[in-house]
Amino acid sequence: METIRDVMIRLGAEEFTGRSFECRYFSRMLEAGTEGTARILNVHGTGGIGKTTLLTHFRRLAETAGAGFALMDMRDYMGNPELFLKDLASSLGGEIEISTVDAARSTMLAEQIIEHLNSLTQGRRIVLAMDQYEEAGSIDPWLRETFLPRLGANQLIVIAGRYPLGSPWKLSSLWRRLIIDLPISEFQYEEAKIYLQRQGVTDDALIDRLWLISSGHPLSLSLLAVNAGSGQFHYSDKKEMHAELLPYWLEEVPDETLRVLVYAASIPRSFDLEMLQRVMEAPLSGDVFERLIKLSFVRSSSRGWQLHDLVRDAARQTFRKRQPDTFKLYLERLTAVLNERVRLKMAEGSGAAPDIYELISHSGHPILRAHFRHNRSSANYWEPVTDQTFLEMENYIEQRKAAAKAARIICSDPDSDQWFRYELTAHESLLRLTGWDTAELAAFGLDSFRLLRGPDGEVLGIAAMPPVRPETLPYLLRNPISGPYFRKLTGEHHLQESGLCKFIFAVDVIDPESRDLRSDSVNLIMEHVLSGALLIACPPKLPFYQDSHISMGFEPVIGIEDPYIYSCGIQASAYRLDTRGSRLDAFLKKTANLREEIVTIGEQHPMNQQAAGDSLLNQLTPRELEVAERIALGATNKEIAGALFISEAAVKKHLNAMLYKTGLKNRTQIAAELLRSRTESGPTRQP
Repeated sequence: METIRDVMIRLGAEEFTGRSFECRYFSRMLEAGTEGTARILNVHGTGGIGKTTLLTHFRRLAETAGAGFALMDMRDYMGNPELFLKDLASSLGGEIEISTVDAARSTMLAEQIIEHLNSLTQGRRIVLAMDQYEEAGSIDPWLRETFLPRLGANQLIVIAGRYPLGSPWKLSSLWRRLIIDLPISEFQYEEAKIYLQRQGVTDDALIDRLWLISSGHPLSLSLLAVNAGSGQFHYSDKKEMHAELLPYWLEEVPDETLRVLVYAASIPRSFDLEMLQRVMEAPLSGDVFERLIKLSFVRSSSRGWQLHDLVRDAARQTFRKRQPDTFKLYLERLTAVLNERVRLKMAEGSGAAPDIYELISHSGHPILRAHFRHNRSSANYWEPVTDQTFLEMENYIEQRKAAAKAARIICSDPDSDQWFRYELTAHESLLRLTGWDTAELAAFGLDSFRLLRGPDGEVLGIAAMPPVRPETLPYLLRNPISGPYFRKLTGEHHLQESGLCKFIFAVDVIDPESRDLRSDSVNLIMEHVLSGALLIACPPKLPFYQDSHISMGFEPVIGIEDPYIYSCGIQASAYRLDTRGSRLDAFLKKTANLREEIVTIGEQHPMNQQAAGDSLLNQLTPRELEVAERIALGATNKEIAGALFISEAAVKKHLNAMLYKTGLKNRTQIAAELLRSRTESGPTRQP
């Protein structure tokens, strides 16, 4: 007779979604026997990502394969090896006498269970799975040093927790060779769709919305599906989900000081120690910052660190609701910090794009904000096409056409709760690859093309953006896509103006639904925009292309006659974006809310050195003032960095910022002027 437990196991198997790679890997390790050296699977990911559900499915896979499976919840043992051993003995089944000798009780018990466990593996494999490993506490060194090394080599160990196994494991080259990292991430769209359909949510538009709100996070999807099964969704459902999940994540954050820091870190997309100090206007010790970045929902990025998207959304919502004035103040300070960084980097000629993207995520067009919500540093990269890689580009185009499929593109702006959904048929998704020829453009030089490569070298996208030059104008005038624009505005009009001018035939990626690949596309356009260029494009007159160009700052060109008609009868729309010379500053003020109070790019403050010294203390930020005080005491950059818990590179950046703001020439002048102004104004605090 089927039991309730049997029914629950069957329903759980039917409901299980995704994780195909993880399951295949686990199954291969079950089949491997004693071959190879990997014996520990380290499953890790932030709270609610589905680690326990995955381990439950591992149990089903193991039992189907005839293997034994013991699942140990590390929260139950309070760091006590004896409790762990008793529970393991019970899980293993079979007859085993537990010693009652008080002296060396745990040692004798361990010996008995290890002997029993190893005897069970004579005829079959045994999987020992430990869940919630972040709660292991003092039992961790005992497991690593005493218990696990005694187990038979054909036993498979699975360790699951919010964090990857830490330094004591990784410092040992021998343990490192036995450990396989298995990080768990959010569901992709198709996985989330299948999961929601199994929960009774069948409306495609609602599925899109729930996926966006949850970012594919399994526990969030589960909470949303409970209320959305009727086919309805209310904004309160999103708020309730955030309210329910935030305490779950903040279980990792026991003290109030660290929680305050989590809320402050929810303001920017990416943060570093210096940024948080300036936003909060409070010093932070290196120790508390280290604790922050080691939380399971904090990940490193090219610009520092980021909170997990859902944690950030939930923390921002709670912060804004509970402390609206403080939230607004922190946001204003962040904008000021980013403005200063952008101006300084552009004056130095260094890359300001990441800080501009951060500004856009707070102040730009809603669609652009929605895009930059998920814009992360990508492992993909754009490279120029060469004679050796030209064939790869042509092969990409052929393969793209052969495997064309319909695309659903969805994104959302969490601050305004606006969401955007676009659909392209398979034919419409290929329109940017029609109307021009690679061989004709290549005749003018390969600088018209770029390839997008993945980390393994595979081609993931292409760009066709020929420069507007005297030799390319005849082609651009007769081409059916570009011709109407250039016939209206003569080529000489563009060539007479200084700066780079390019016509965008295509920026195409292999999967338009991919957030990362869409980010790569926008990043390429923004790279040209921020370098100062005139960009012209005539994309299909479809909502996705039109909204994309307008959100990036392109302006429609009115009055073009006889626009090109694409093969399916869709007209083209003409757009232009000019950021050459001083126009770049205007673009940044409009798109990224770059403020006026910071000096214009390349312009020096209209003050002499004496005036700079008089107002020095008023111009410097608290952190810059701390650096200046130590410069005045004769400290080196290394000594300043050590005293303030920052890097030497950060010290140099502060020094450059002070020189830029005041018009002074070197650190000696900064020290002299600081000491002079302090002497004239009387005694002040000592560093």
